[in-house]
Amino acid sequence: MNTSITKSYWNDIVLAFPILSKNEKNSEKCDDEQFLAIKKTIVENKLISFVHGMVTHKIKQDLMSKINDFWLYFMPYDVVELSYLLPSDDVSGDFSGFEKFKCAVDELFNLAQSYVETINRLQMLFENNKINLLKNLNAQICALLHSTLPSDYNKIIYQFYRVALRVFTKEDMVGDKKNTSKDGTFNCIGCSAEIISCKCDYILESFHLTNWQLITIGILEPLAGDVIMDLIHQTIESEVQDTTKDNFGEHHISDLENWIDKNVYNWVKYIYIPKHSKITNIADINLAIFMRKLKHLLYESYTRTRIDQLFNIIIEYPDSEPAVIDLSFTLHKTDFKPELCKKLQNALHSRLLHPAVNTIDIITAYTAAIKVLRKIDPCGALLQEVTQPIRAYLRSRKDTVRCVMTTLTEEGHYLTDELVRNENVLDEDDVCEEESMVEWAKWTPDPVDANPSKSSKRFRNSDTVSMLVDIYGTRELFVNEYRALLADRLLTQFMDNIGDEIRYLELLKLRFGDSLLHSCSVMLKDVYDSKRINHHLYSDPTSNLSSNNLNNKLEFPVKAIIVSNQFWPNFKDNFNVELPSVIQEHLDNYTKAFESFKGNRTLNWKPNLGIINIDLVLKDKTLNFTVSPIHATIIWHFQEQEEWTINDLSIKMRVPATTLRRRIGFWQNQVIFLPY
Repeated sequence: MNTSITKSYWNDIVLAFPILSKNEKNSEKCDDEQFLAIKKTIVENKLISFVHGMVTHKIKQDLMSKINDFWLYFMPYDVVELSYLLPSDDVSGDFSGFEKFKCAVDELFNLAQSYVETINRLQMLFENNKINLLKNLNAQICALLHSTLPSDYNKIIYQFYRVALRVFTKEDMVGDKKNTSKDGTFNCIGCSAEIISCKCDYILESFHLTNWQLITIGILEPLAGDVIMDLIHQTIESEVQDTTKDNFGEHHISDLENWIDKNVYNWVKYIYIPKHSKITNIADINLAIFMRKLKHLLYESYTRTRIDQLFNIIIEYPDSEPAVIDLSFTLHKTDFKPELCKKLQNALHSRLLHPAVNTIDIITAYTAAIKVLRKIDPCGALLQEVTQPIRAYLRSRKDTVRCVMTTLTEEGHYLTDELVRNENVLDEDDVCEEESMVEWAKWTPDPVDANPSKSSKRFRNSDTVSMLVDIYGTRELFVNEYRALLADRLLTQFMDNIGDEIRYLELLKLRFGDSLLHSCSVMLKDVYDSKRINHHLYSDPTSNLSSNNLNNKLEFPVKAIIVSNQFWPNFKDNFNVELPSVIQEHLDNYTKAFESFKGNRTLNWKPNLGIINIDLVLKDKTLNFTVSPIHATIIWHFQEQEEWTINDLSIKMRVPATTLRRRIGFWQNQVIFLPY
């Protein structure tokens, strides 16, 4: 391009674009008709690129000299004072920040608008619309702003949007819309100013205008996007916490979704579609995408909150079932399964799996965890991973099997209902077998997050009782424990509630099979036969136990449980206590009656087993006790003499001194003896 030609047209170029003048304020401006003539000259002489470069360079220089004024409002000290805010005004720190941000954006907007006419004229030089110079100007402003960011610029932006959010949501705050300040005046709960000078309308109007200016310049998202998202996230977190705090018995997801659609949507719409904006279609589409992101934030917040509360949810199950269902819904929309697994395992270790917790309480929590985790994750992967430490810890406790079998066969216990459901236990061999062809359509593979070294089929399909048995991986251990437990019950209850025991045994047979429980069937048959024999011996006129033949010296009846020794478990404390002669005489008399009834069969008594009902006559009262034979023998000997040493009484009863000392403790607890 010829320099002399350019100089000859320079005055016309400056007239069309006064920004290029050294003294822009005093420079002349051409009208539209003059500009069209100058435009023709520029185009014909191919000066478009030259003019475009000169104008954009001048705008950049001008912006760089003025952009720092924008950031003065964001300085930690009051570099820019707001003259209309008097020192006497009761203005909160947030409201002061609101005003500073509003003024800063207003000045920046006016600065950007001052270049619009120049940019529009420059745009007219280009015949095609591929180059959007106004958009380029906004991008340049944004780049310059970010190149000069102060360290703590977000503080003022937070204050601006926090004030507006508080005003916008004041209708949803709990309680009266007015609150009382320290000096007793009534203040607006939204803007914190006195009611008579409420600034809420002003704040909302300013909020609309400022957001519109930011959108027009194109810096809303780059400048304030992170702050807006963070504030919304904080609001969602707060709402979720307030809604779900210690409240597991109600569904909350639908209410929270409605809250998002109503309150948060309107707040976001206030920002991204201000009433000054004429662009609605594009903004609506972007807003819909944004709202989907916010709902995902809601699901994440709810899931994290419930994960932190999951141990309590498990303990309170089934009352907490609504919370479990909601968590199952949100967990499938988020990716928090690893976090749930880790946090719940930590909670179980710190609050459940330690010596201070009773085994029965651990089993109760374990069964509740099975039900909860199955609802949350039906595939069984979570159940497989989370409950592994519980199973390992229960295996280390000596009383686990007994506690399980006790809860399974006690009337009114929650696990009894599980037993009554009559669901067959899943055999170990079944895990490796191919699925039945009838069920092939229902087959599902292990999930991708399942432990590849273990099959989760058992965790998907087994019922609660089967999961308890699976702690040890063998049914024989539980059957043997039930056999010992049944023996204790039959010997202490002495044939009471035998109908319940028969019912429990039949239910257990459906799970464990007849062969494993054959001994238990024989035990119950022994009790039934003993009851029949006792009735016969006392009702048969020819028996020496009948009322006609009973010796007057035999003051009390004897009832025996006659057991088949090879089918009953080994009895504890297998020593033969020396019973008082009067008791032994009754036992001998019963033996004779039995021998007369059974011919060539006799009885081998276990004097340390069974129960004796006695009346203890004191000076002022009579106490009734049902105790073991050894307890009855101890108190019997104290009517022979008032004081005994442990050694003397041990020799008299033929009982080890250590065992005798423990048994005497029972009577000491009854305040019948003073401690030795």
